[in-house]
Amino acid sequence: MSRSEPSSGVRTAVVASLVVALLIVGVAAAGVGVAPVATGETASPAESFSGSLDADSVAQTSGDDADVIRLRHELAQTDERGSIDVTTRAAIPDRVTELEVTLLSVDAGADVEADGFAPVDDAETGESVWEWDGETADPSLTYAVDANDTVEQEGPLATDGTYRFVDAGEWALVRTPRVAAAWSYTGQYEAQVRLDRETVVPGEGVASQSMAFLGPHEEYVREAAGQRYRLIVPDAADPVAEPDEVFGVFADASNALQVGARDEEVVAFAAPTGEVSWAVRGLQTGDADLWVSDEEPAGTAADVWTHEYVHTRQAYRTEASGRWITEASATHYAALFALERGAADFDAFERTLARGERDPDASAVLADPATWEGNPDYTKGALVAGEIDRRLRNETDGAASLATVLRDLNEADGPVTNEDVLDAVEAAAAEGADDATASEIRAAAERLTTTREAPEMWDRDAHAAAFGETPAQVGYGLAADGVRATGEYRNRTVARDPVELVVGESLAVAVVASNTGGAAGSYDLSLSVDGESVANRSGMLDAGAEAVERFEHRFDEPGEYEVRIGSERLTVAVSEPARPNVREVSTDRDRVSAGESVVATATVGNDASVPAGGEIAFRADGETVETAPVRLDAGEETTVEREIRFGDGGSIGVGPRNVTVSAVGPVDEASTTVAVEGDGPVSADGAPGFGPGVALVSIAVAGAALARPGRRSG
Repeated sequence: MSRSEPSSGVRTAVVASLVVALLIVGVAAAGVGVAPVATGETASPAESFSGSLDADSVAQTSGDDADVIRLRHELAQTDERGSIDVTTRAAIPDRVTELEVTLLSVDAGADVEADGFAPVDDAETGESVWEWDGETADPSLTYAVDANDTVEQEGPLATDGTYRFVDAGEWALVRTPRVAAAWSYTGQYEAQVRLDRETVVPGEGVASQSMAFLGPHEEYVREAAGQRYRLIVPDAADPVAEPDEVFGVFADASNALQVGARDEEVVAFAAPTGEVSWAVRGLQTGDADLWVSDEEPAGTAADVWTHEYVHTRQAYRTEASGRWITEASATHYAALFALERGAADFDAFERTLARGERDPDASAVLADPATWEGNPDYTKGALVAGEIDRRLRNETDGAASLATVLRDLNEADGPVTNEDVLDAVEAAAAEGADDATASEIRAAAERLTTTREAPEMWDRDAHAAAFGETPAQVGYGLAADGVRATGEYRNRTVARDPVELVVGESLAVAVVASNTGGAAGSYDLSLSVDGESVANRSGMLDAGAEAVERFEHRFDEPGEYEVRIGSERLTVAVSEPARPNVREVSTDRDRVSAGESVVATATVGNDASVPAGGEIAFRADGETVETAPVRLDAGEETTVEREIRFGDGGSIGVGPRNVTVSAVGPVDEASTTVAVEGDGPVSADGAPGFGPGVALVSIAVAGAALARPGRRSG
């Protein structure tokens, strides 16, 4: 801190120090991934937290590298047919203290080349578990996984082969590696540490979430019906269906299936046949990944492309009793959509569903898989699903259909049972029919799913009566500005996966309910937080109409929350606000007369990925003389100024880092030290400051101590 010479006639200069400090008031929060909160002037010691992600969870994260562990799986073919090489690389933030990786795609004791990882003895589970050494900057694991996945399959989509995934030598269509992770970390005023997983093929090939193709290929892309479709056609494939045909059936099914949120991207692979004997004609896995044999056409009554696409729109899980509805609805819709597009006639549609009338499938009890011979969920199940669809359309004048049932199932919190299916059927019927009729439709569905009774296939006239007019097709989707953060820090659209908020902010969600069908229909939207409903909106929509419903919920405690609205799921991570950084301090002028005031200005910024907040305090000799609240969005900067009045007069000179006030006139022998304190390296002129936490404004003052004026906003 420099000191200027006093003006003539002044025997002594008194140095006063003004401190601008950041005060954060709050309560430390416990829980997985919740940042600690400091109370008062000094930050509390760092606390430790932990997190985990199993192999079947999808990690989609955003944020600074300081908040994200990144696992990258690199796939490559080997000289040994039937296996592929995987290198799993980890990028680990500084505040992560422990990382444990479990390789679920290999057996314990398998040959693994480790760099920065050590094996963990896990004899109880027999899994291949590896622990980071805590020091290696870019640790990795290299290992081989089996590429071939074989099964003895039965049913309408089965073939004479056994392969579901295969390494064919010149190319391979494989599952992506399954890896689970757990970690511990420390931090203050930070968001939770999360995991991001990525699978890539450095050479020729392409990887999606659940599947990967290794080898030469062509990729086709189309955006339609609110989704992005990617079709991977290997050079070894000779597809019957053209890309435009595949994209066409996807888009048609997407528009017709108003059953909840669509995945942003669907990735489809045309599987080469040739020398490979596939076990099935098509397979869907993960959220929205699928493959279909290159011998399959698109758009027929037995269309596998549509069948597998329908599976991507089934967000529910099932218990054994509810298992039948998954394949039943996919088979029914593949035939129905082909009929409605004119790609199949009624005879072809009828033949597809009438398979359910024949034994042994017709005698199966759909809710009891122990009674199944073969795959009656594809045959009798499709006929029962179609019959439920027909009855709902008839009895509700098109206000409800099987899609209404699937939409309800997609919103289920847990695995779906047959009882859940029946409840959804009754609820759908109640949208356009009286209670007695709704009960009758439920009772019929119960007989057809819990006994050996099978329905008869309806005729052309009955089909026209029920399906002639498109029923109500009410679906939900987030509006363009559908996810916002509101409160004293900001009011703007924010990123998803997860939504990052701070304590005291609200999540504002705008949802569009639209009816793309041909009859009026109802909607019922509920906003739930961790399974508890906190708001509800409902209404009726005419054919072709839409309505925007807005929800808002405030979060007052840190933690991670699951928010559901309709079929949309959001993860909301709530942390304490970050601490602002005092970047620069200055005064308003370089000279004042006795008894006048100096306006001190602090430039405050937020370098964190979440909002920052606190109280800026201007202090003199340890006593706070002025305060100012600061609320900043991520990346935002503001200035705060307060008026500080000194005693008997003086003049000010501005130095390179210091602001010096020299007194003129009678002088006290008392002295006061003035400094500006903040969170980052700062200085009065923008030059590198005095290190984290402190910046100085040196003021030499002759006369009395600091006076205390009224507050001034800034």
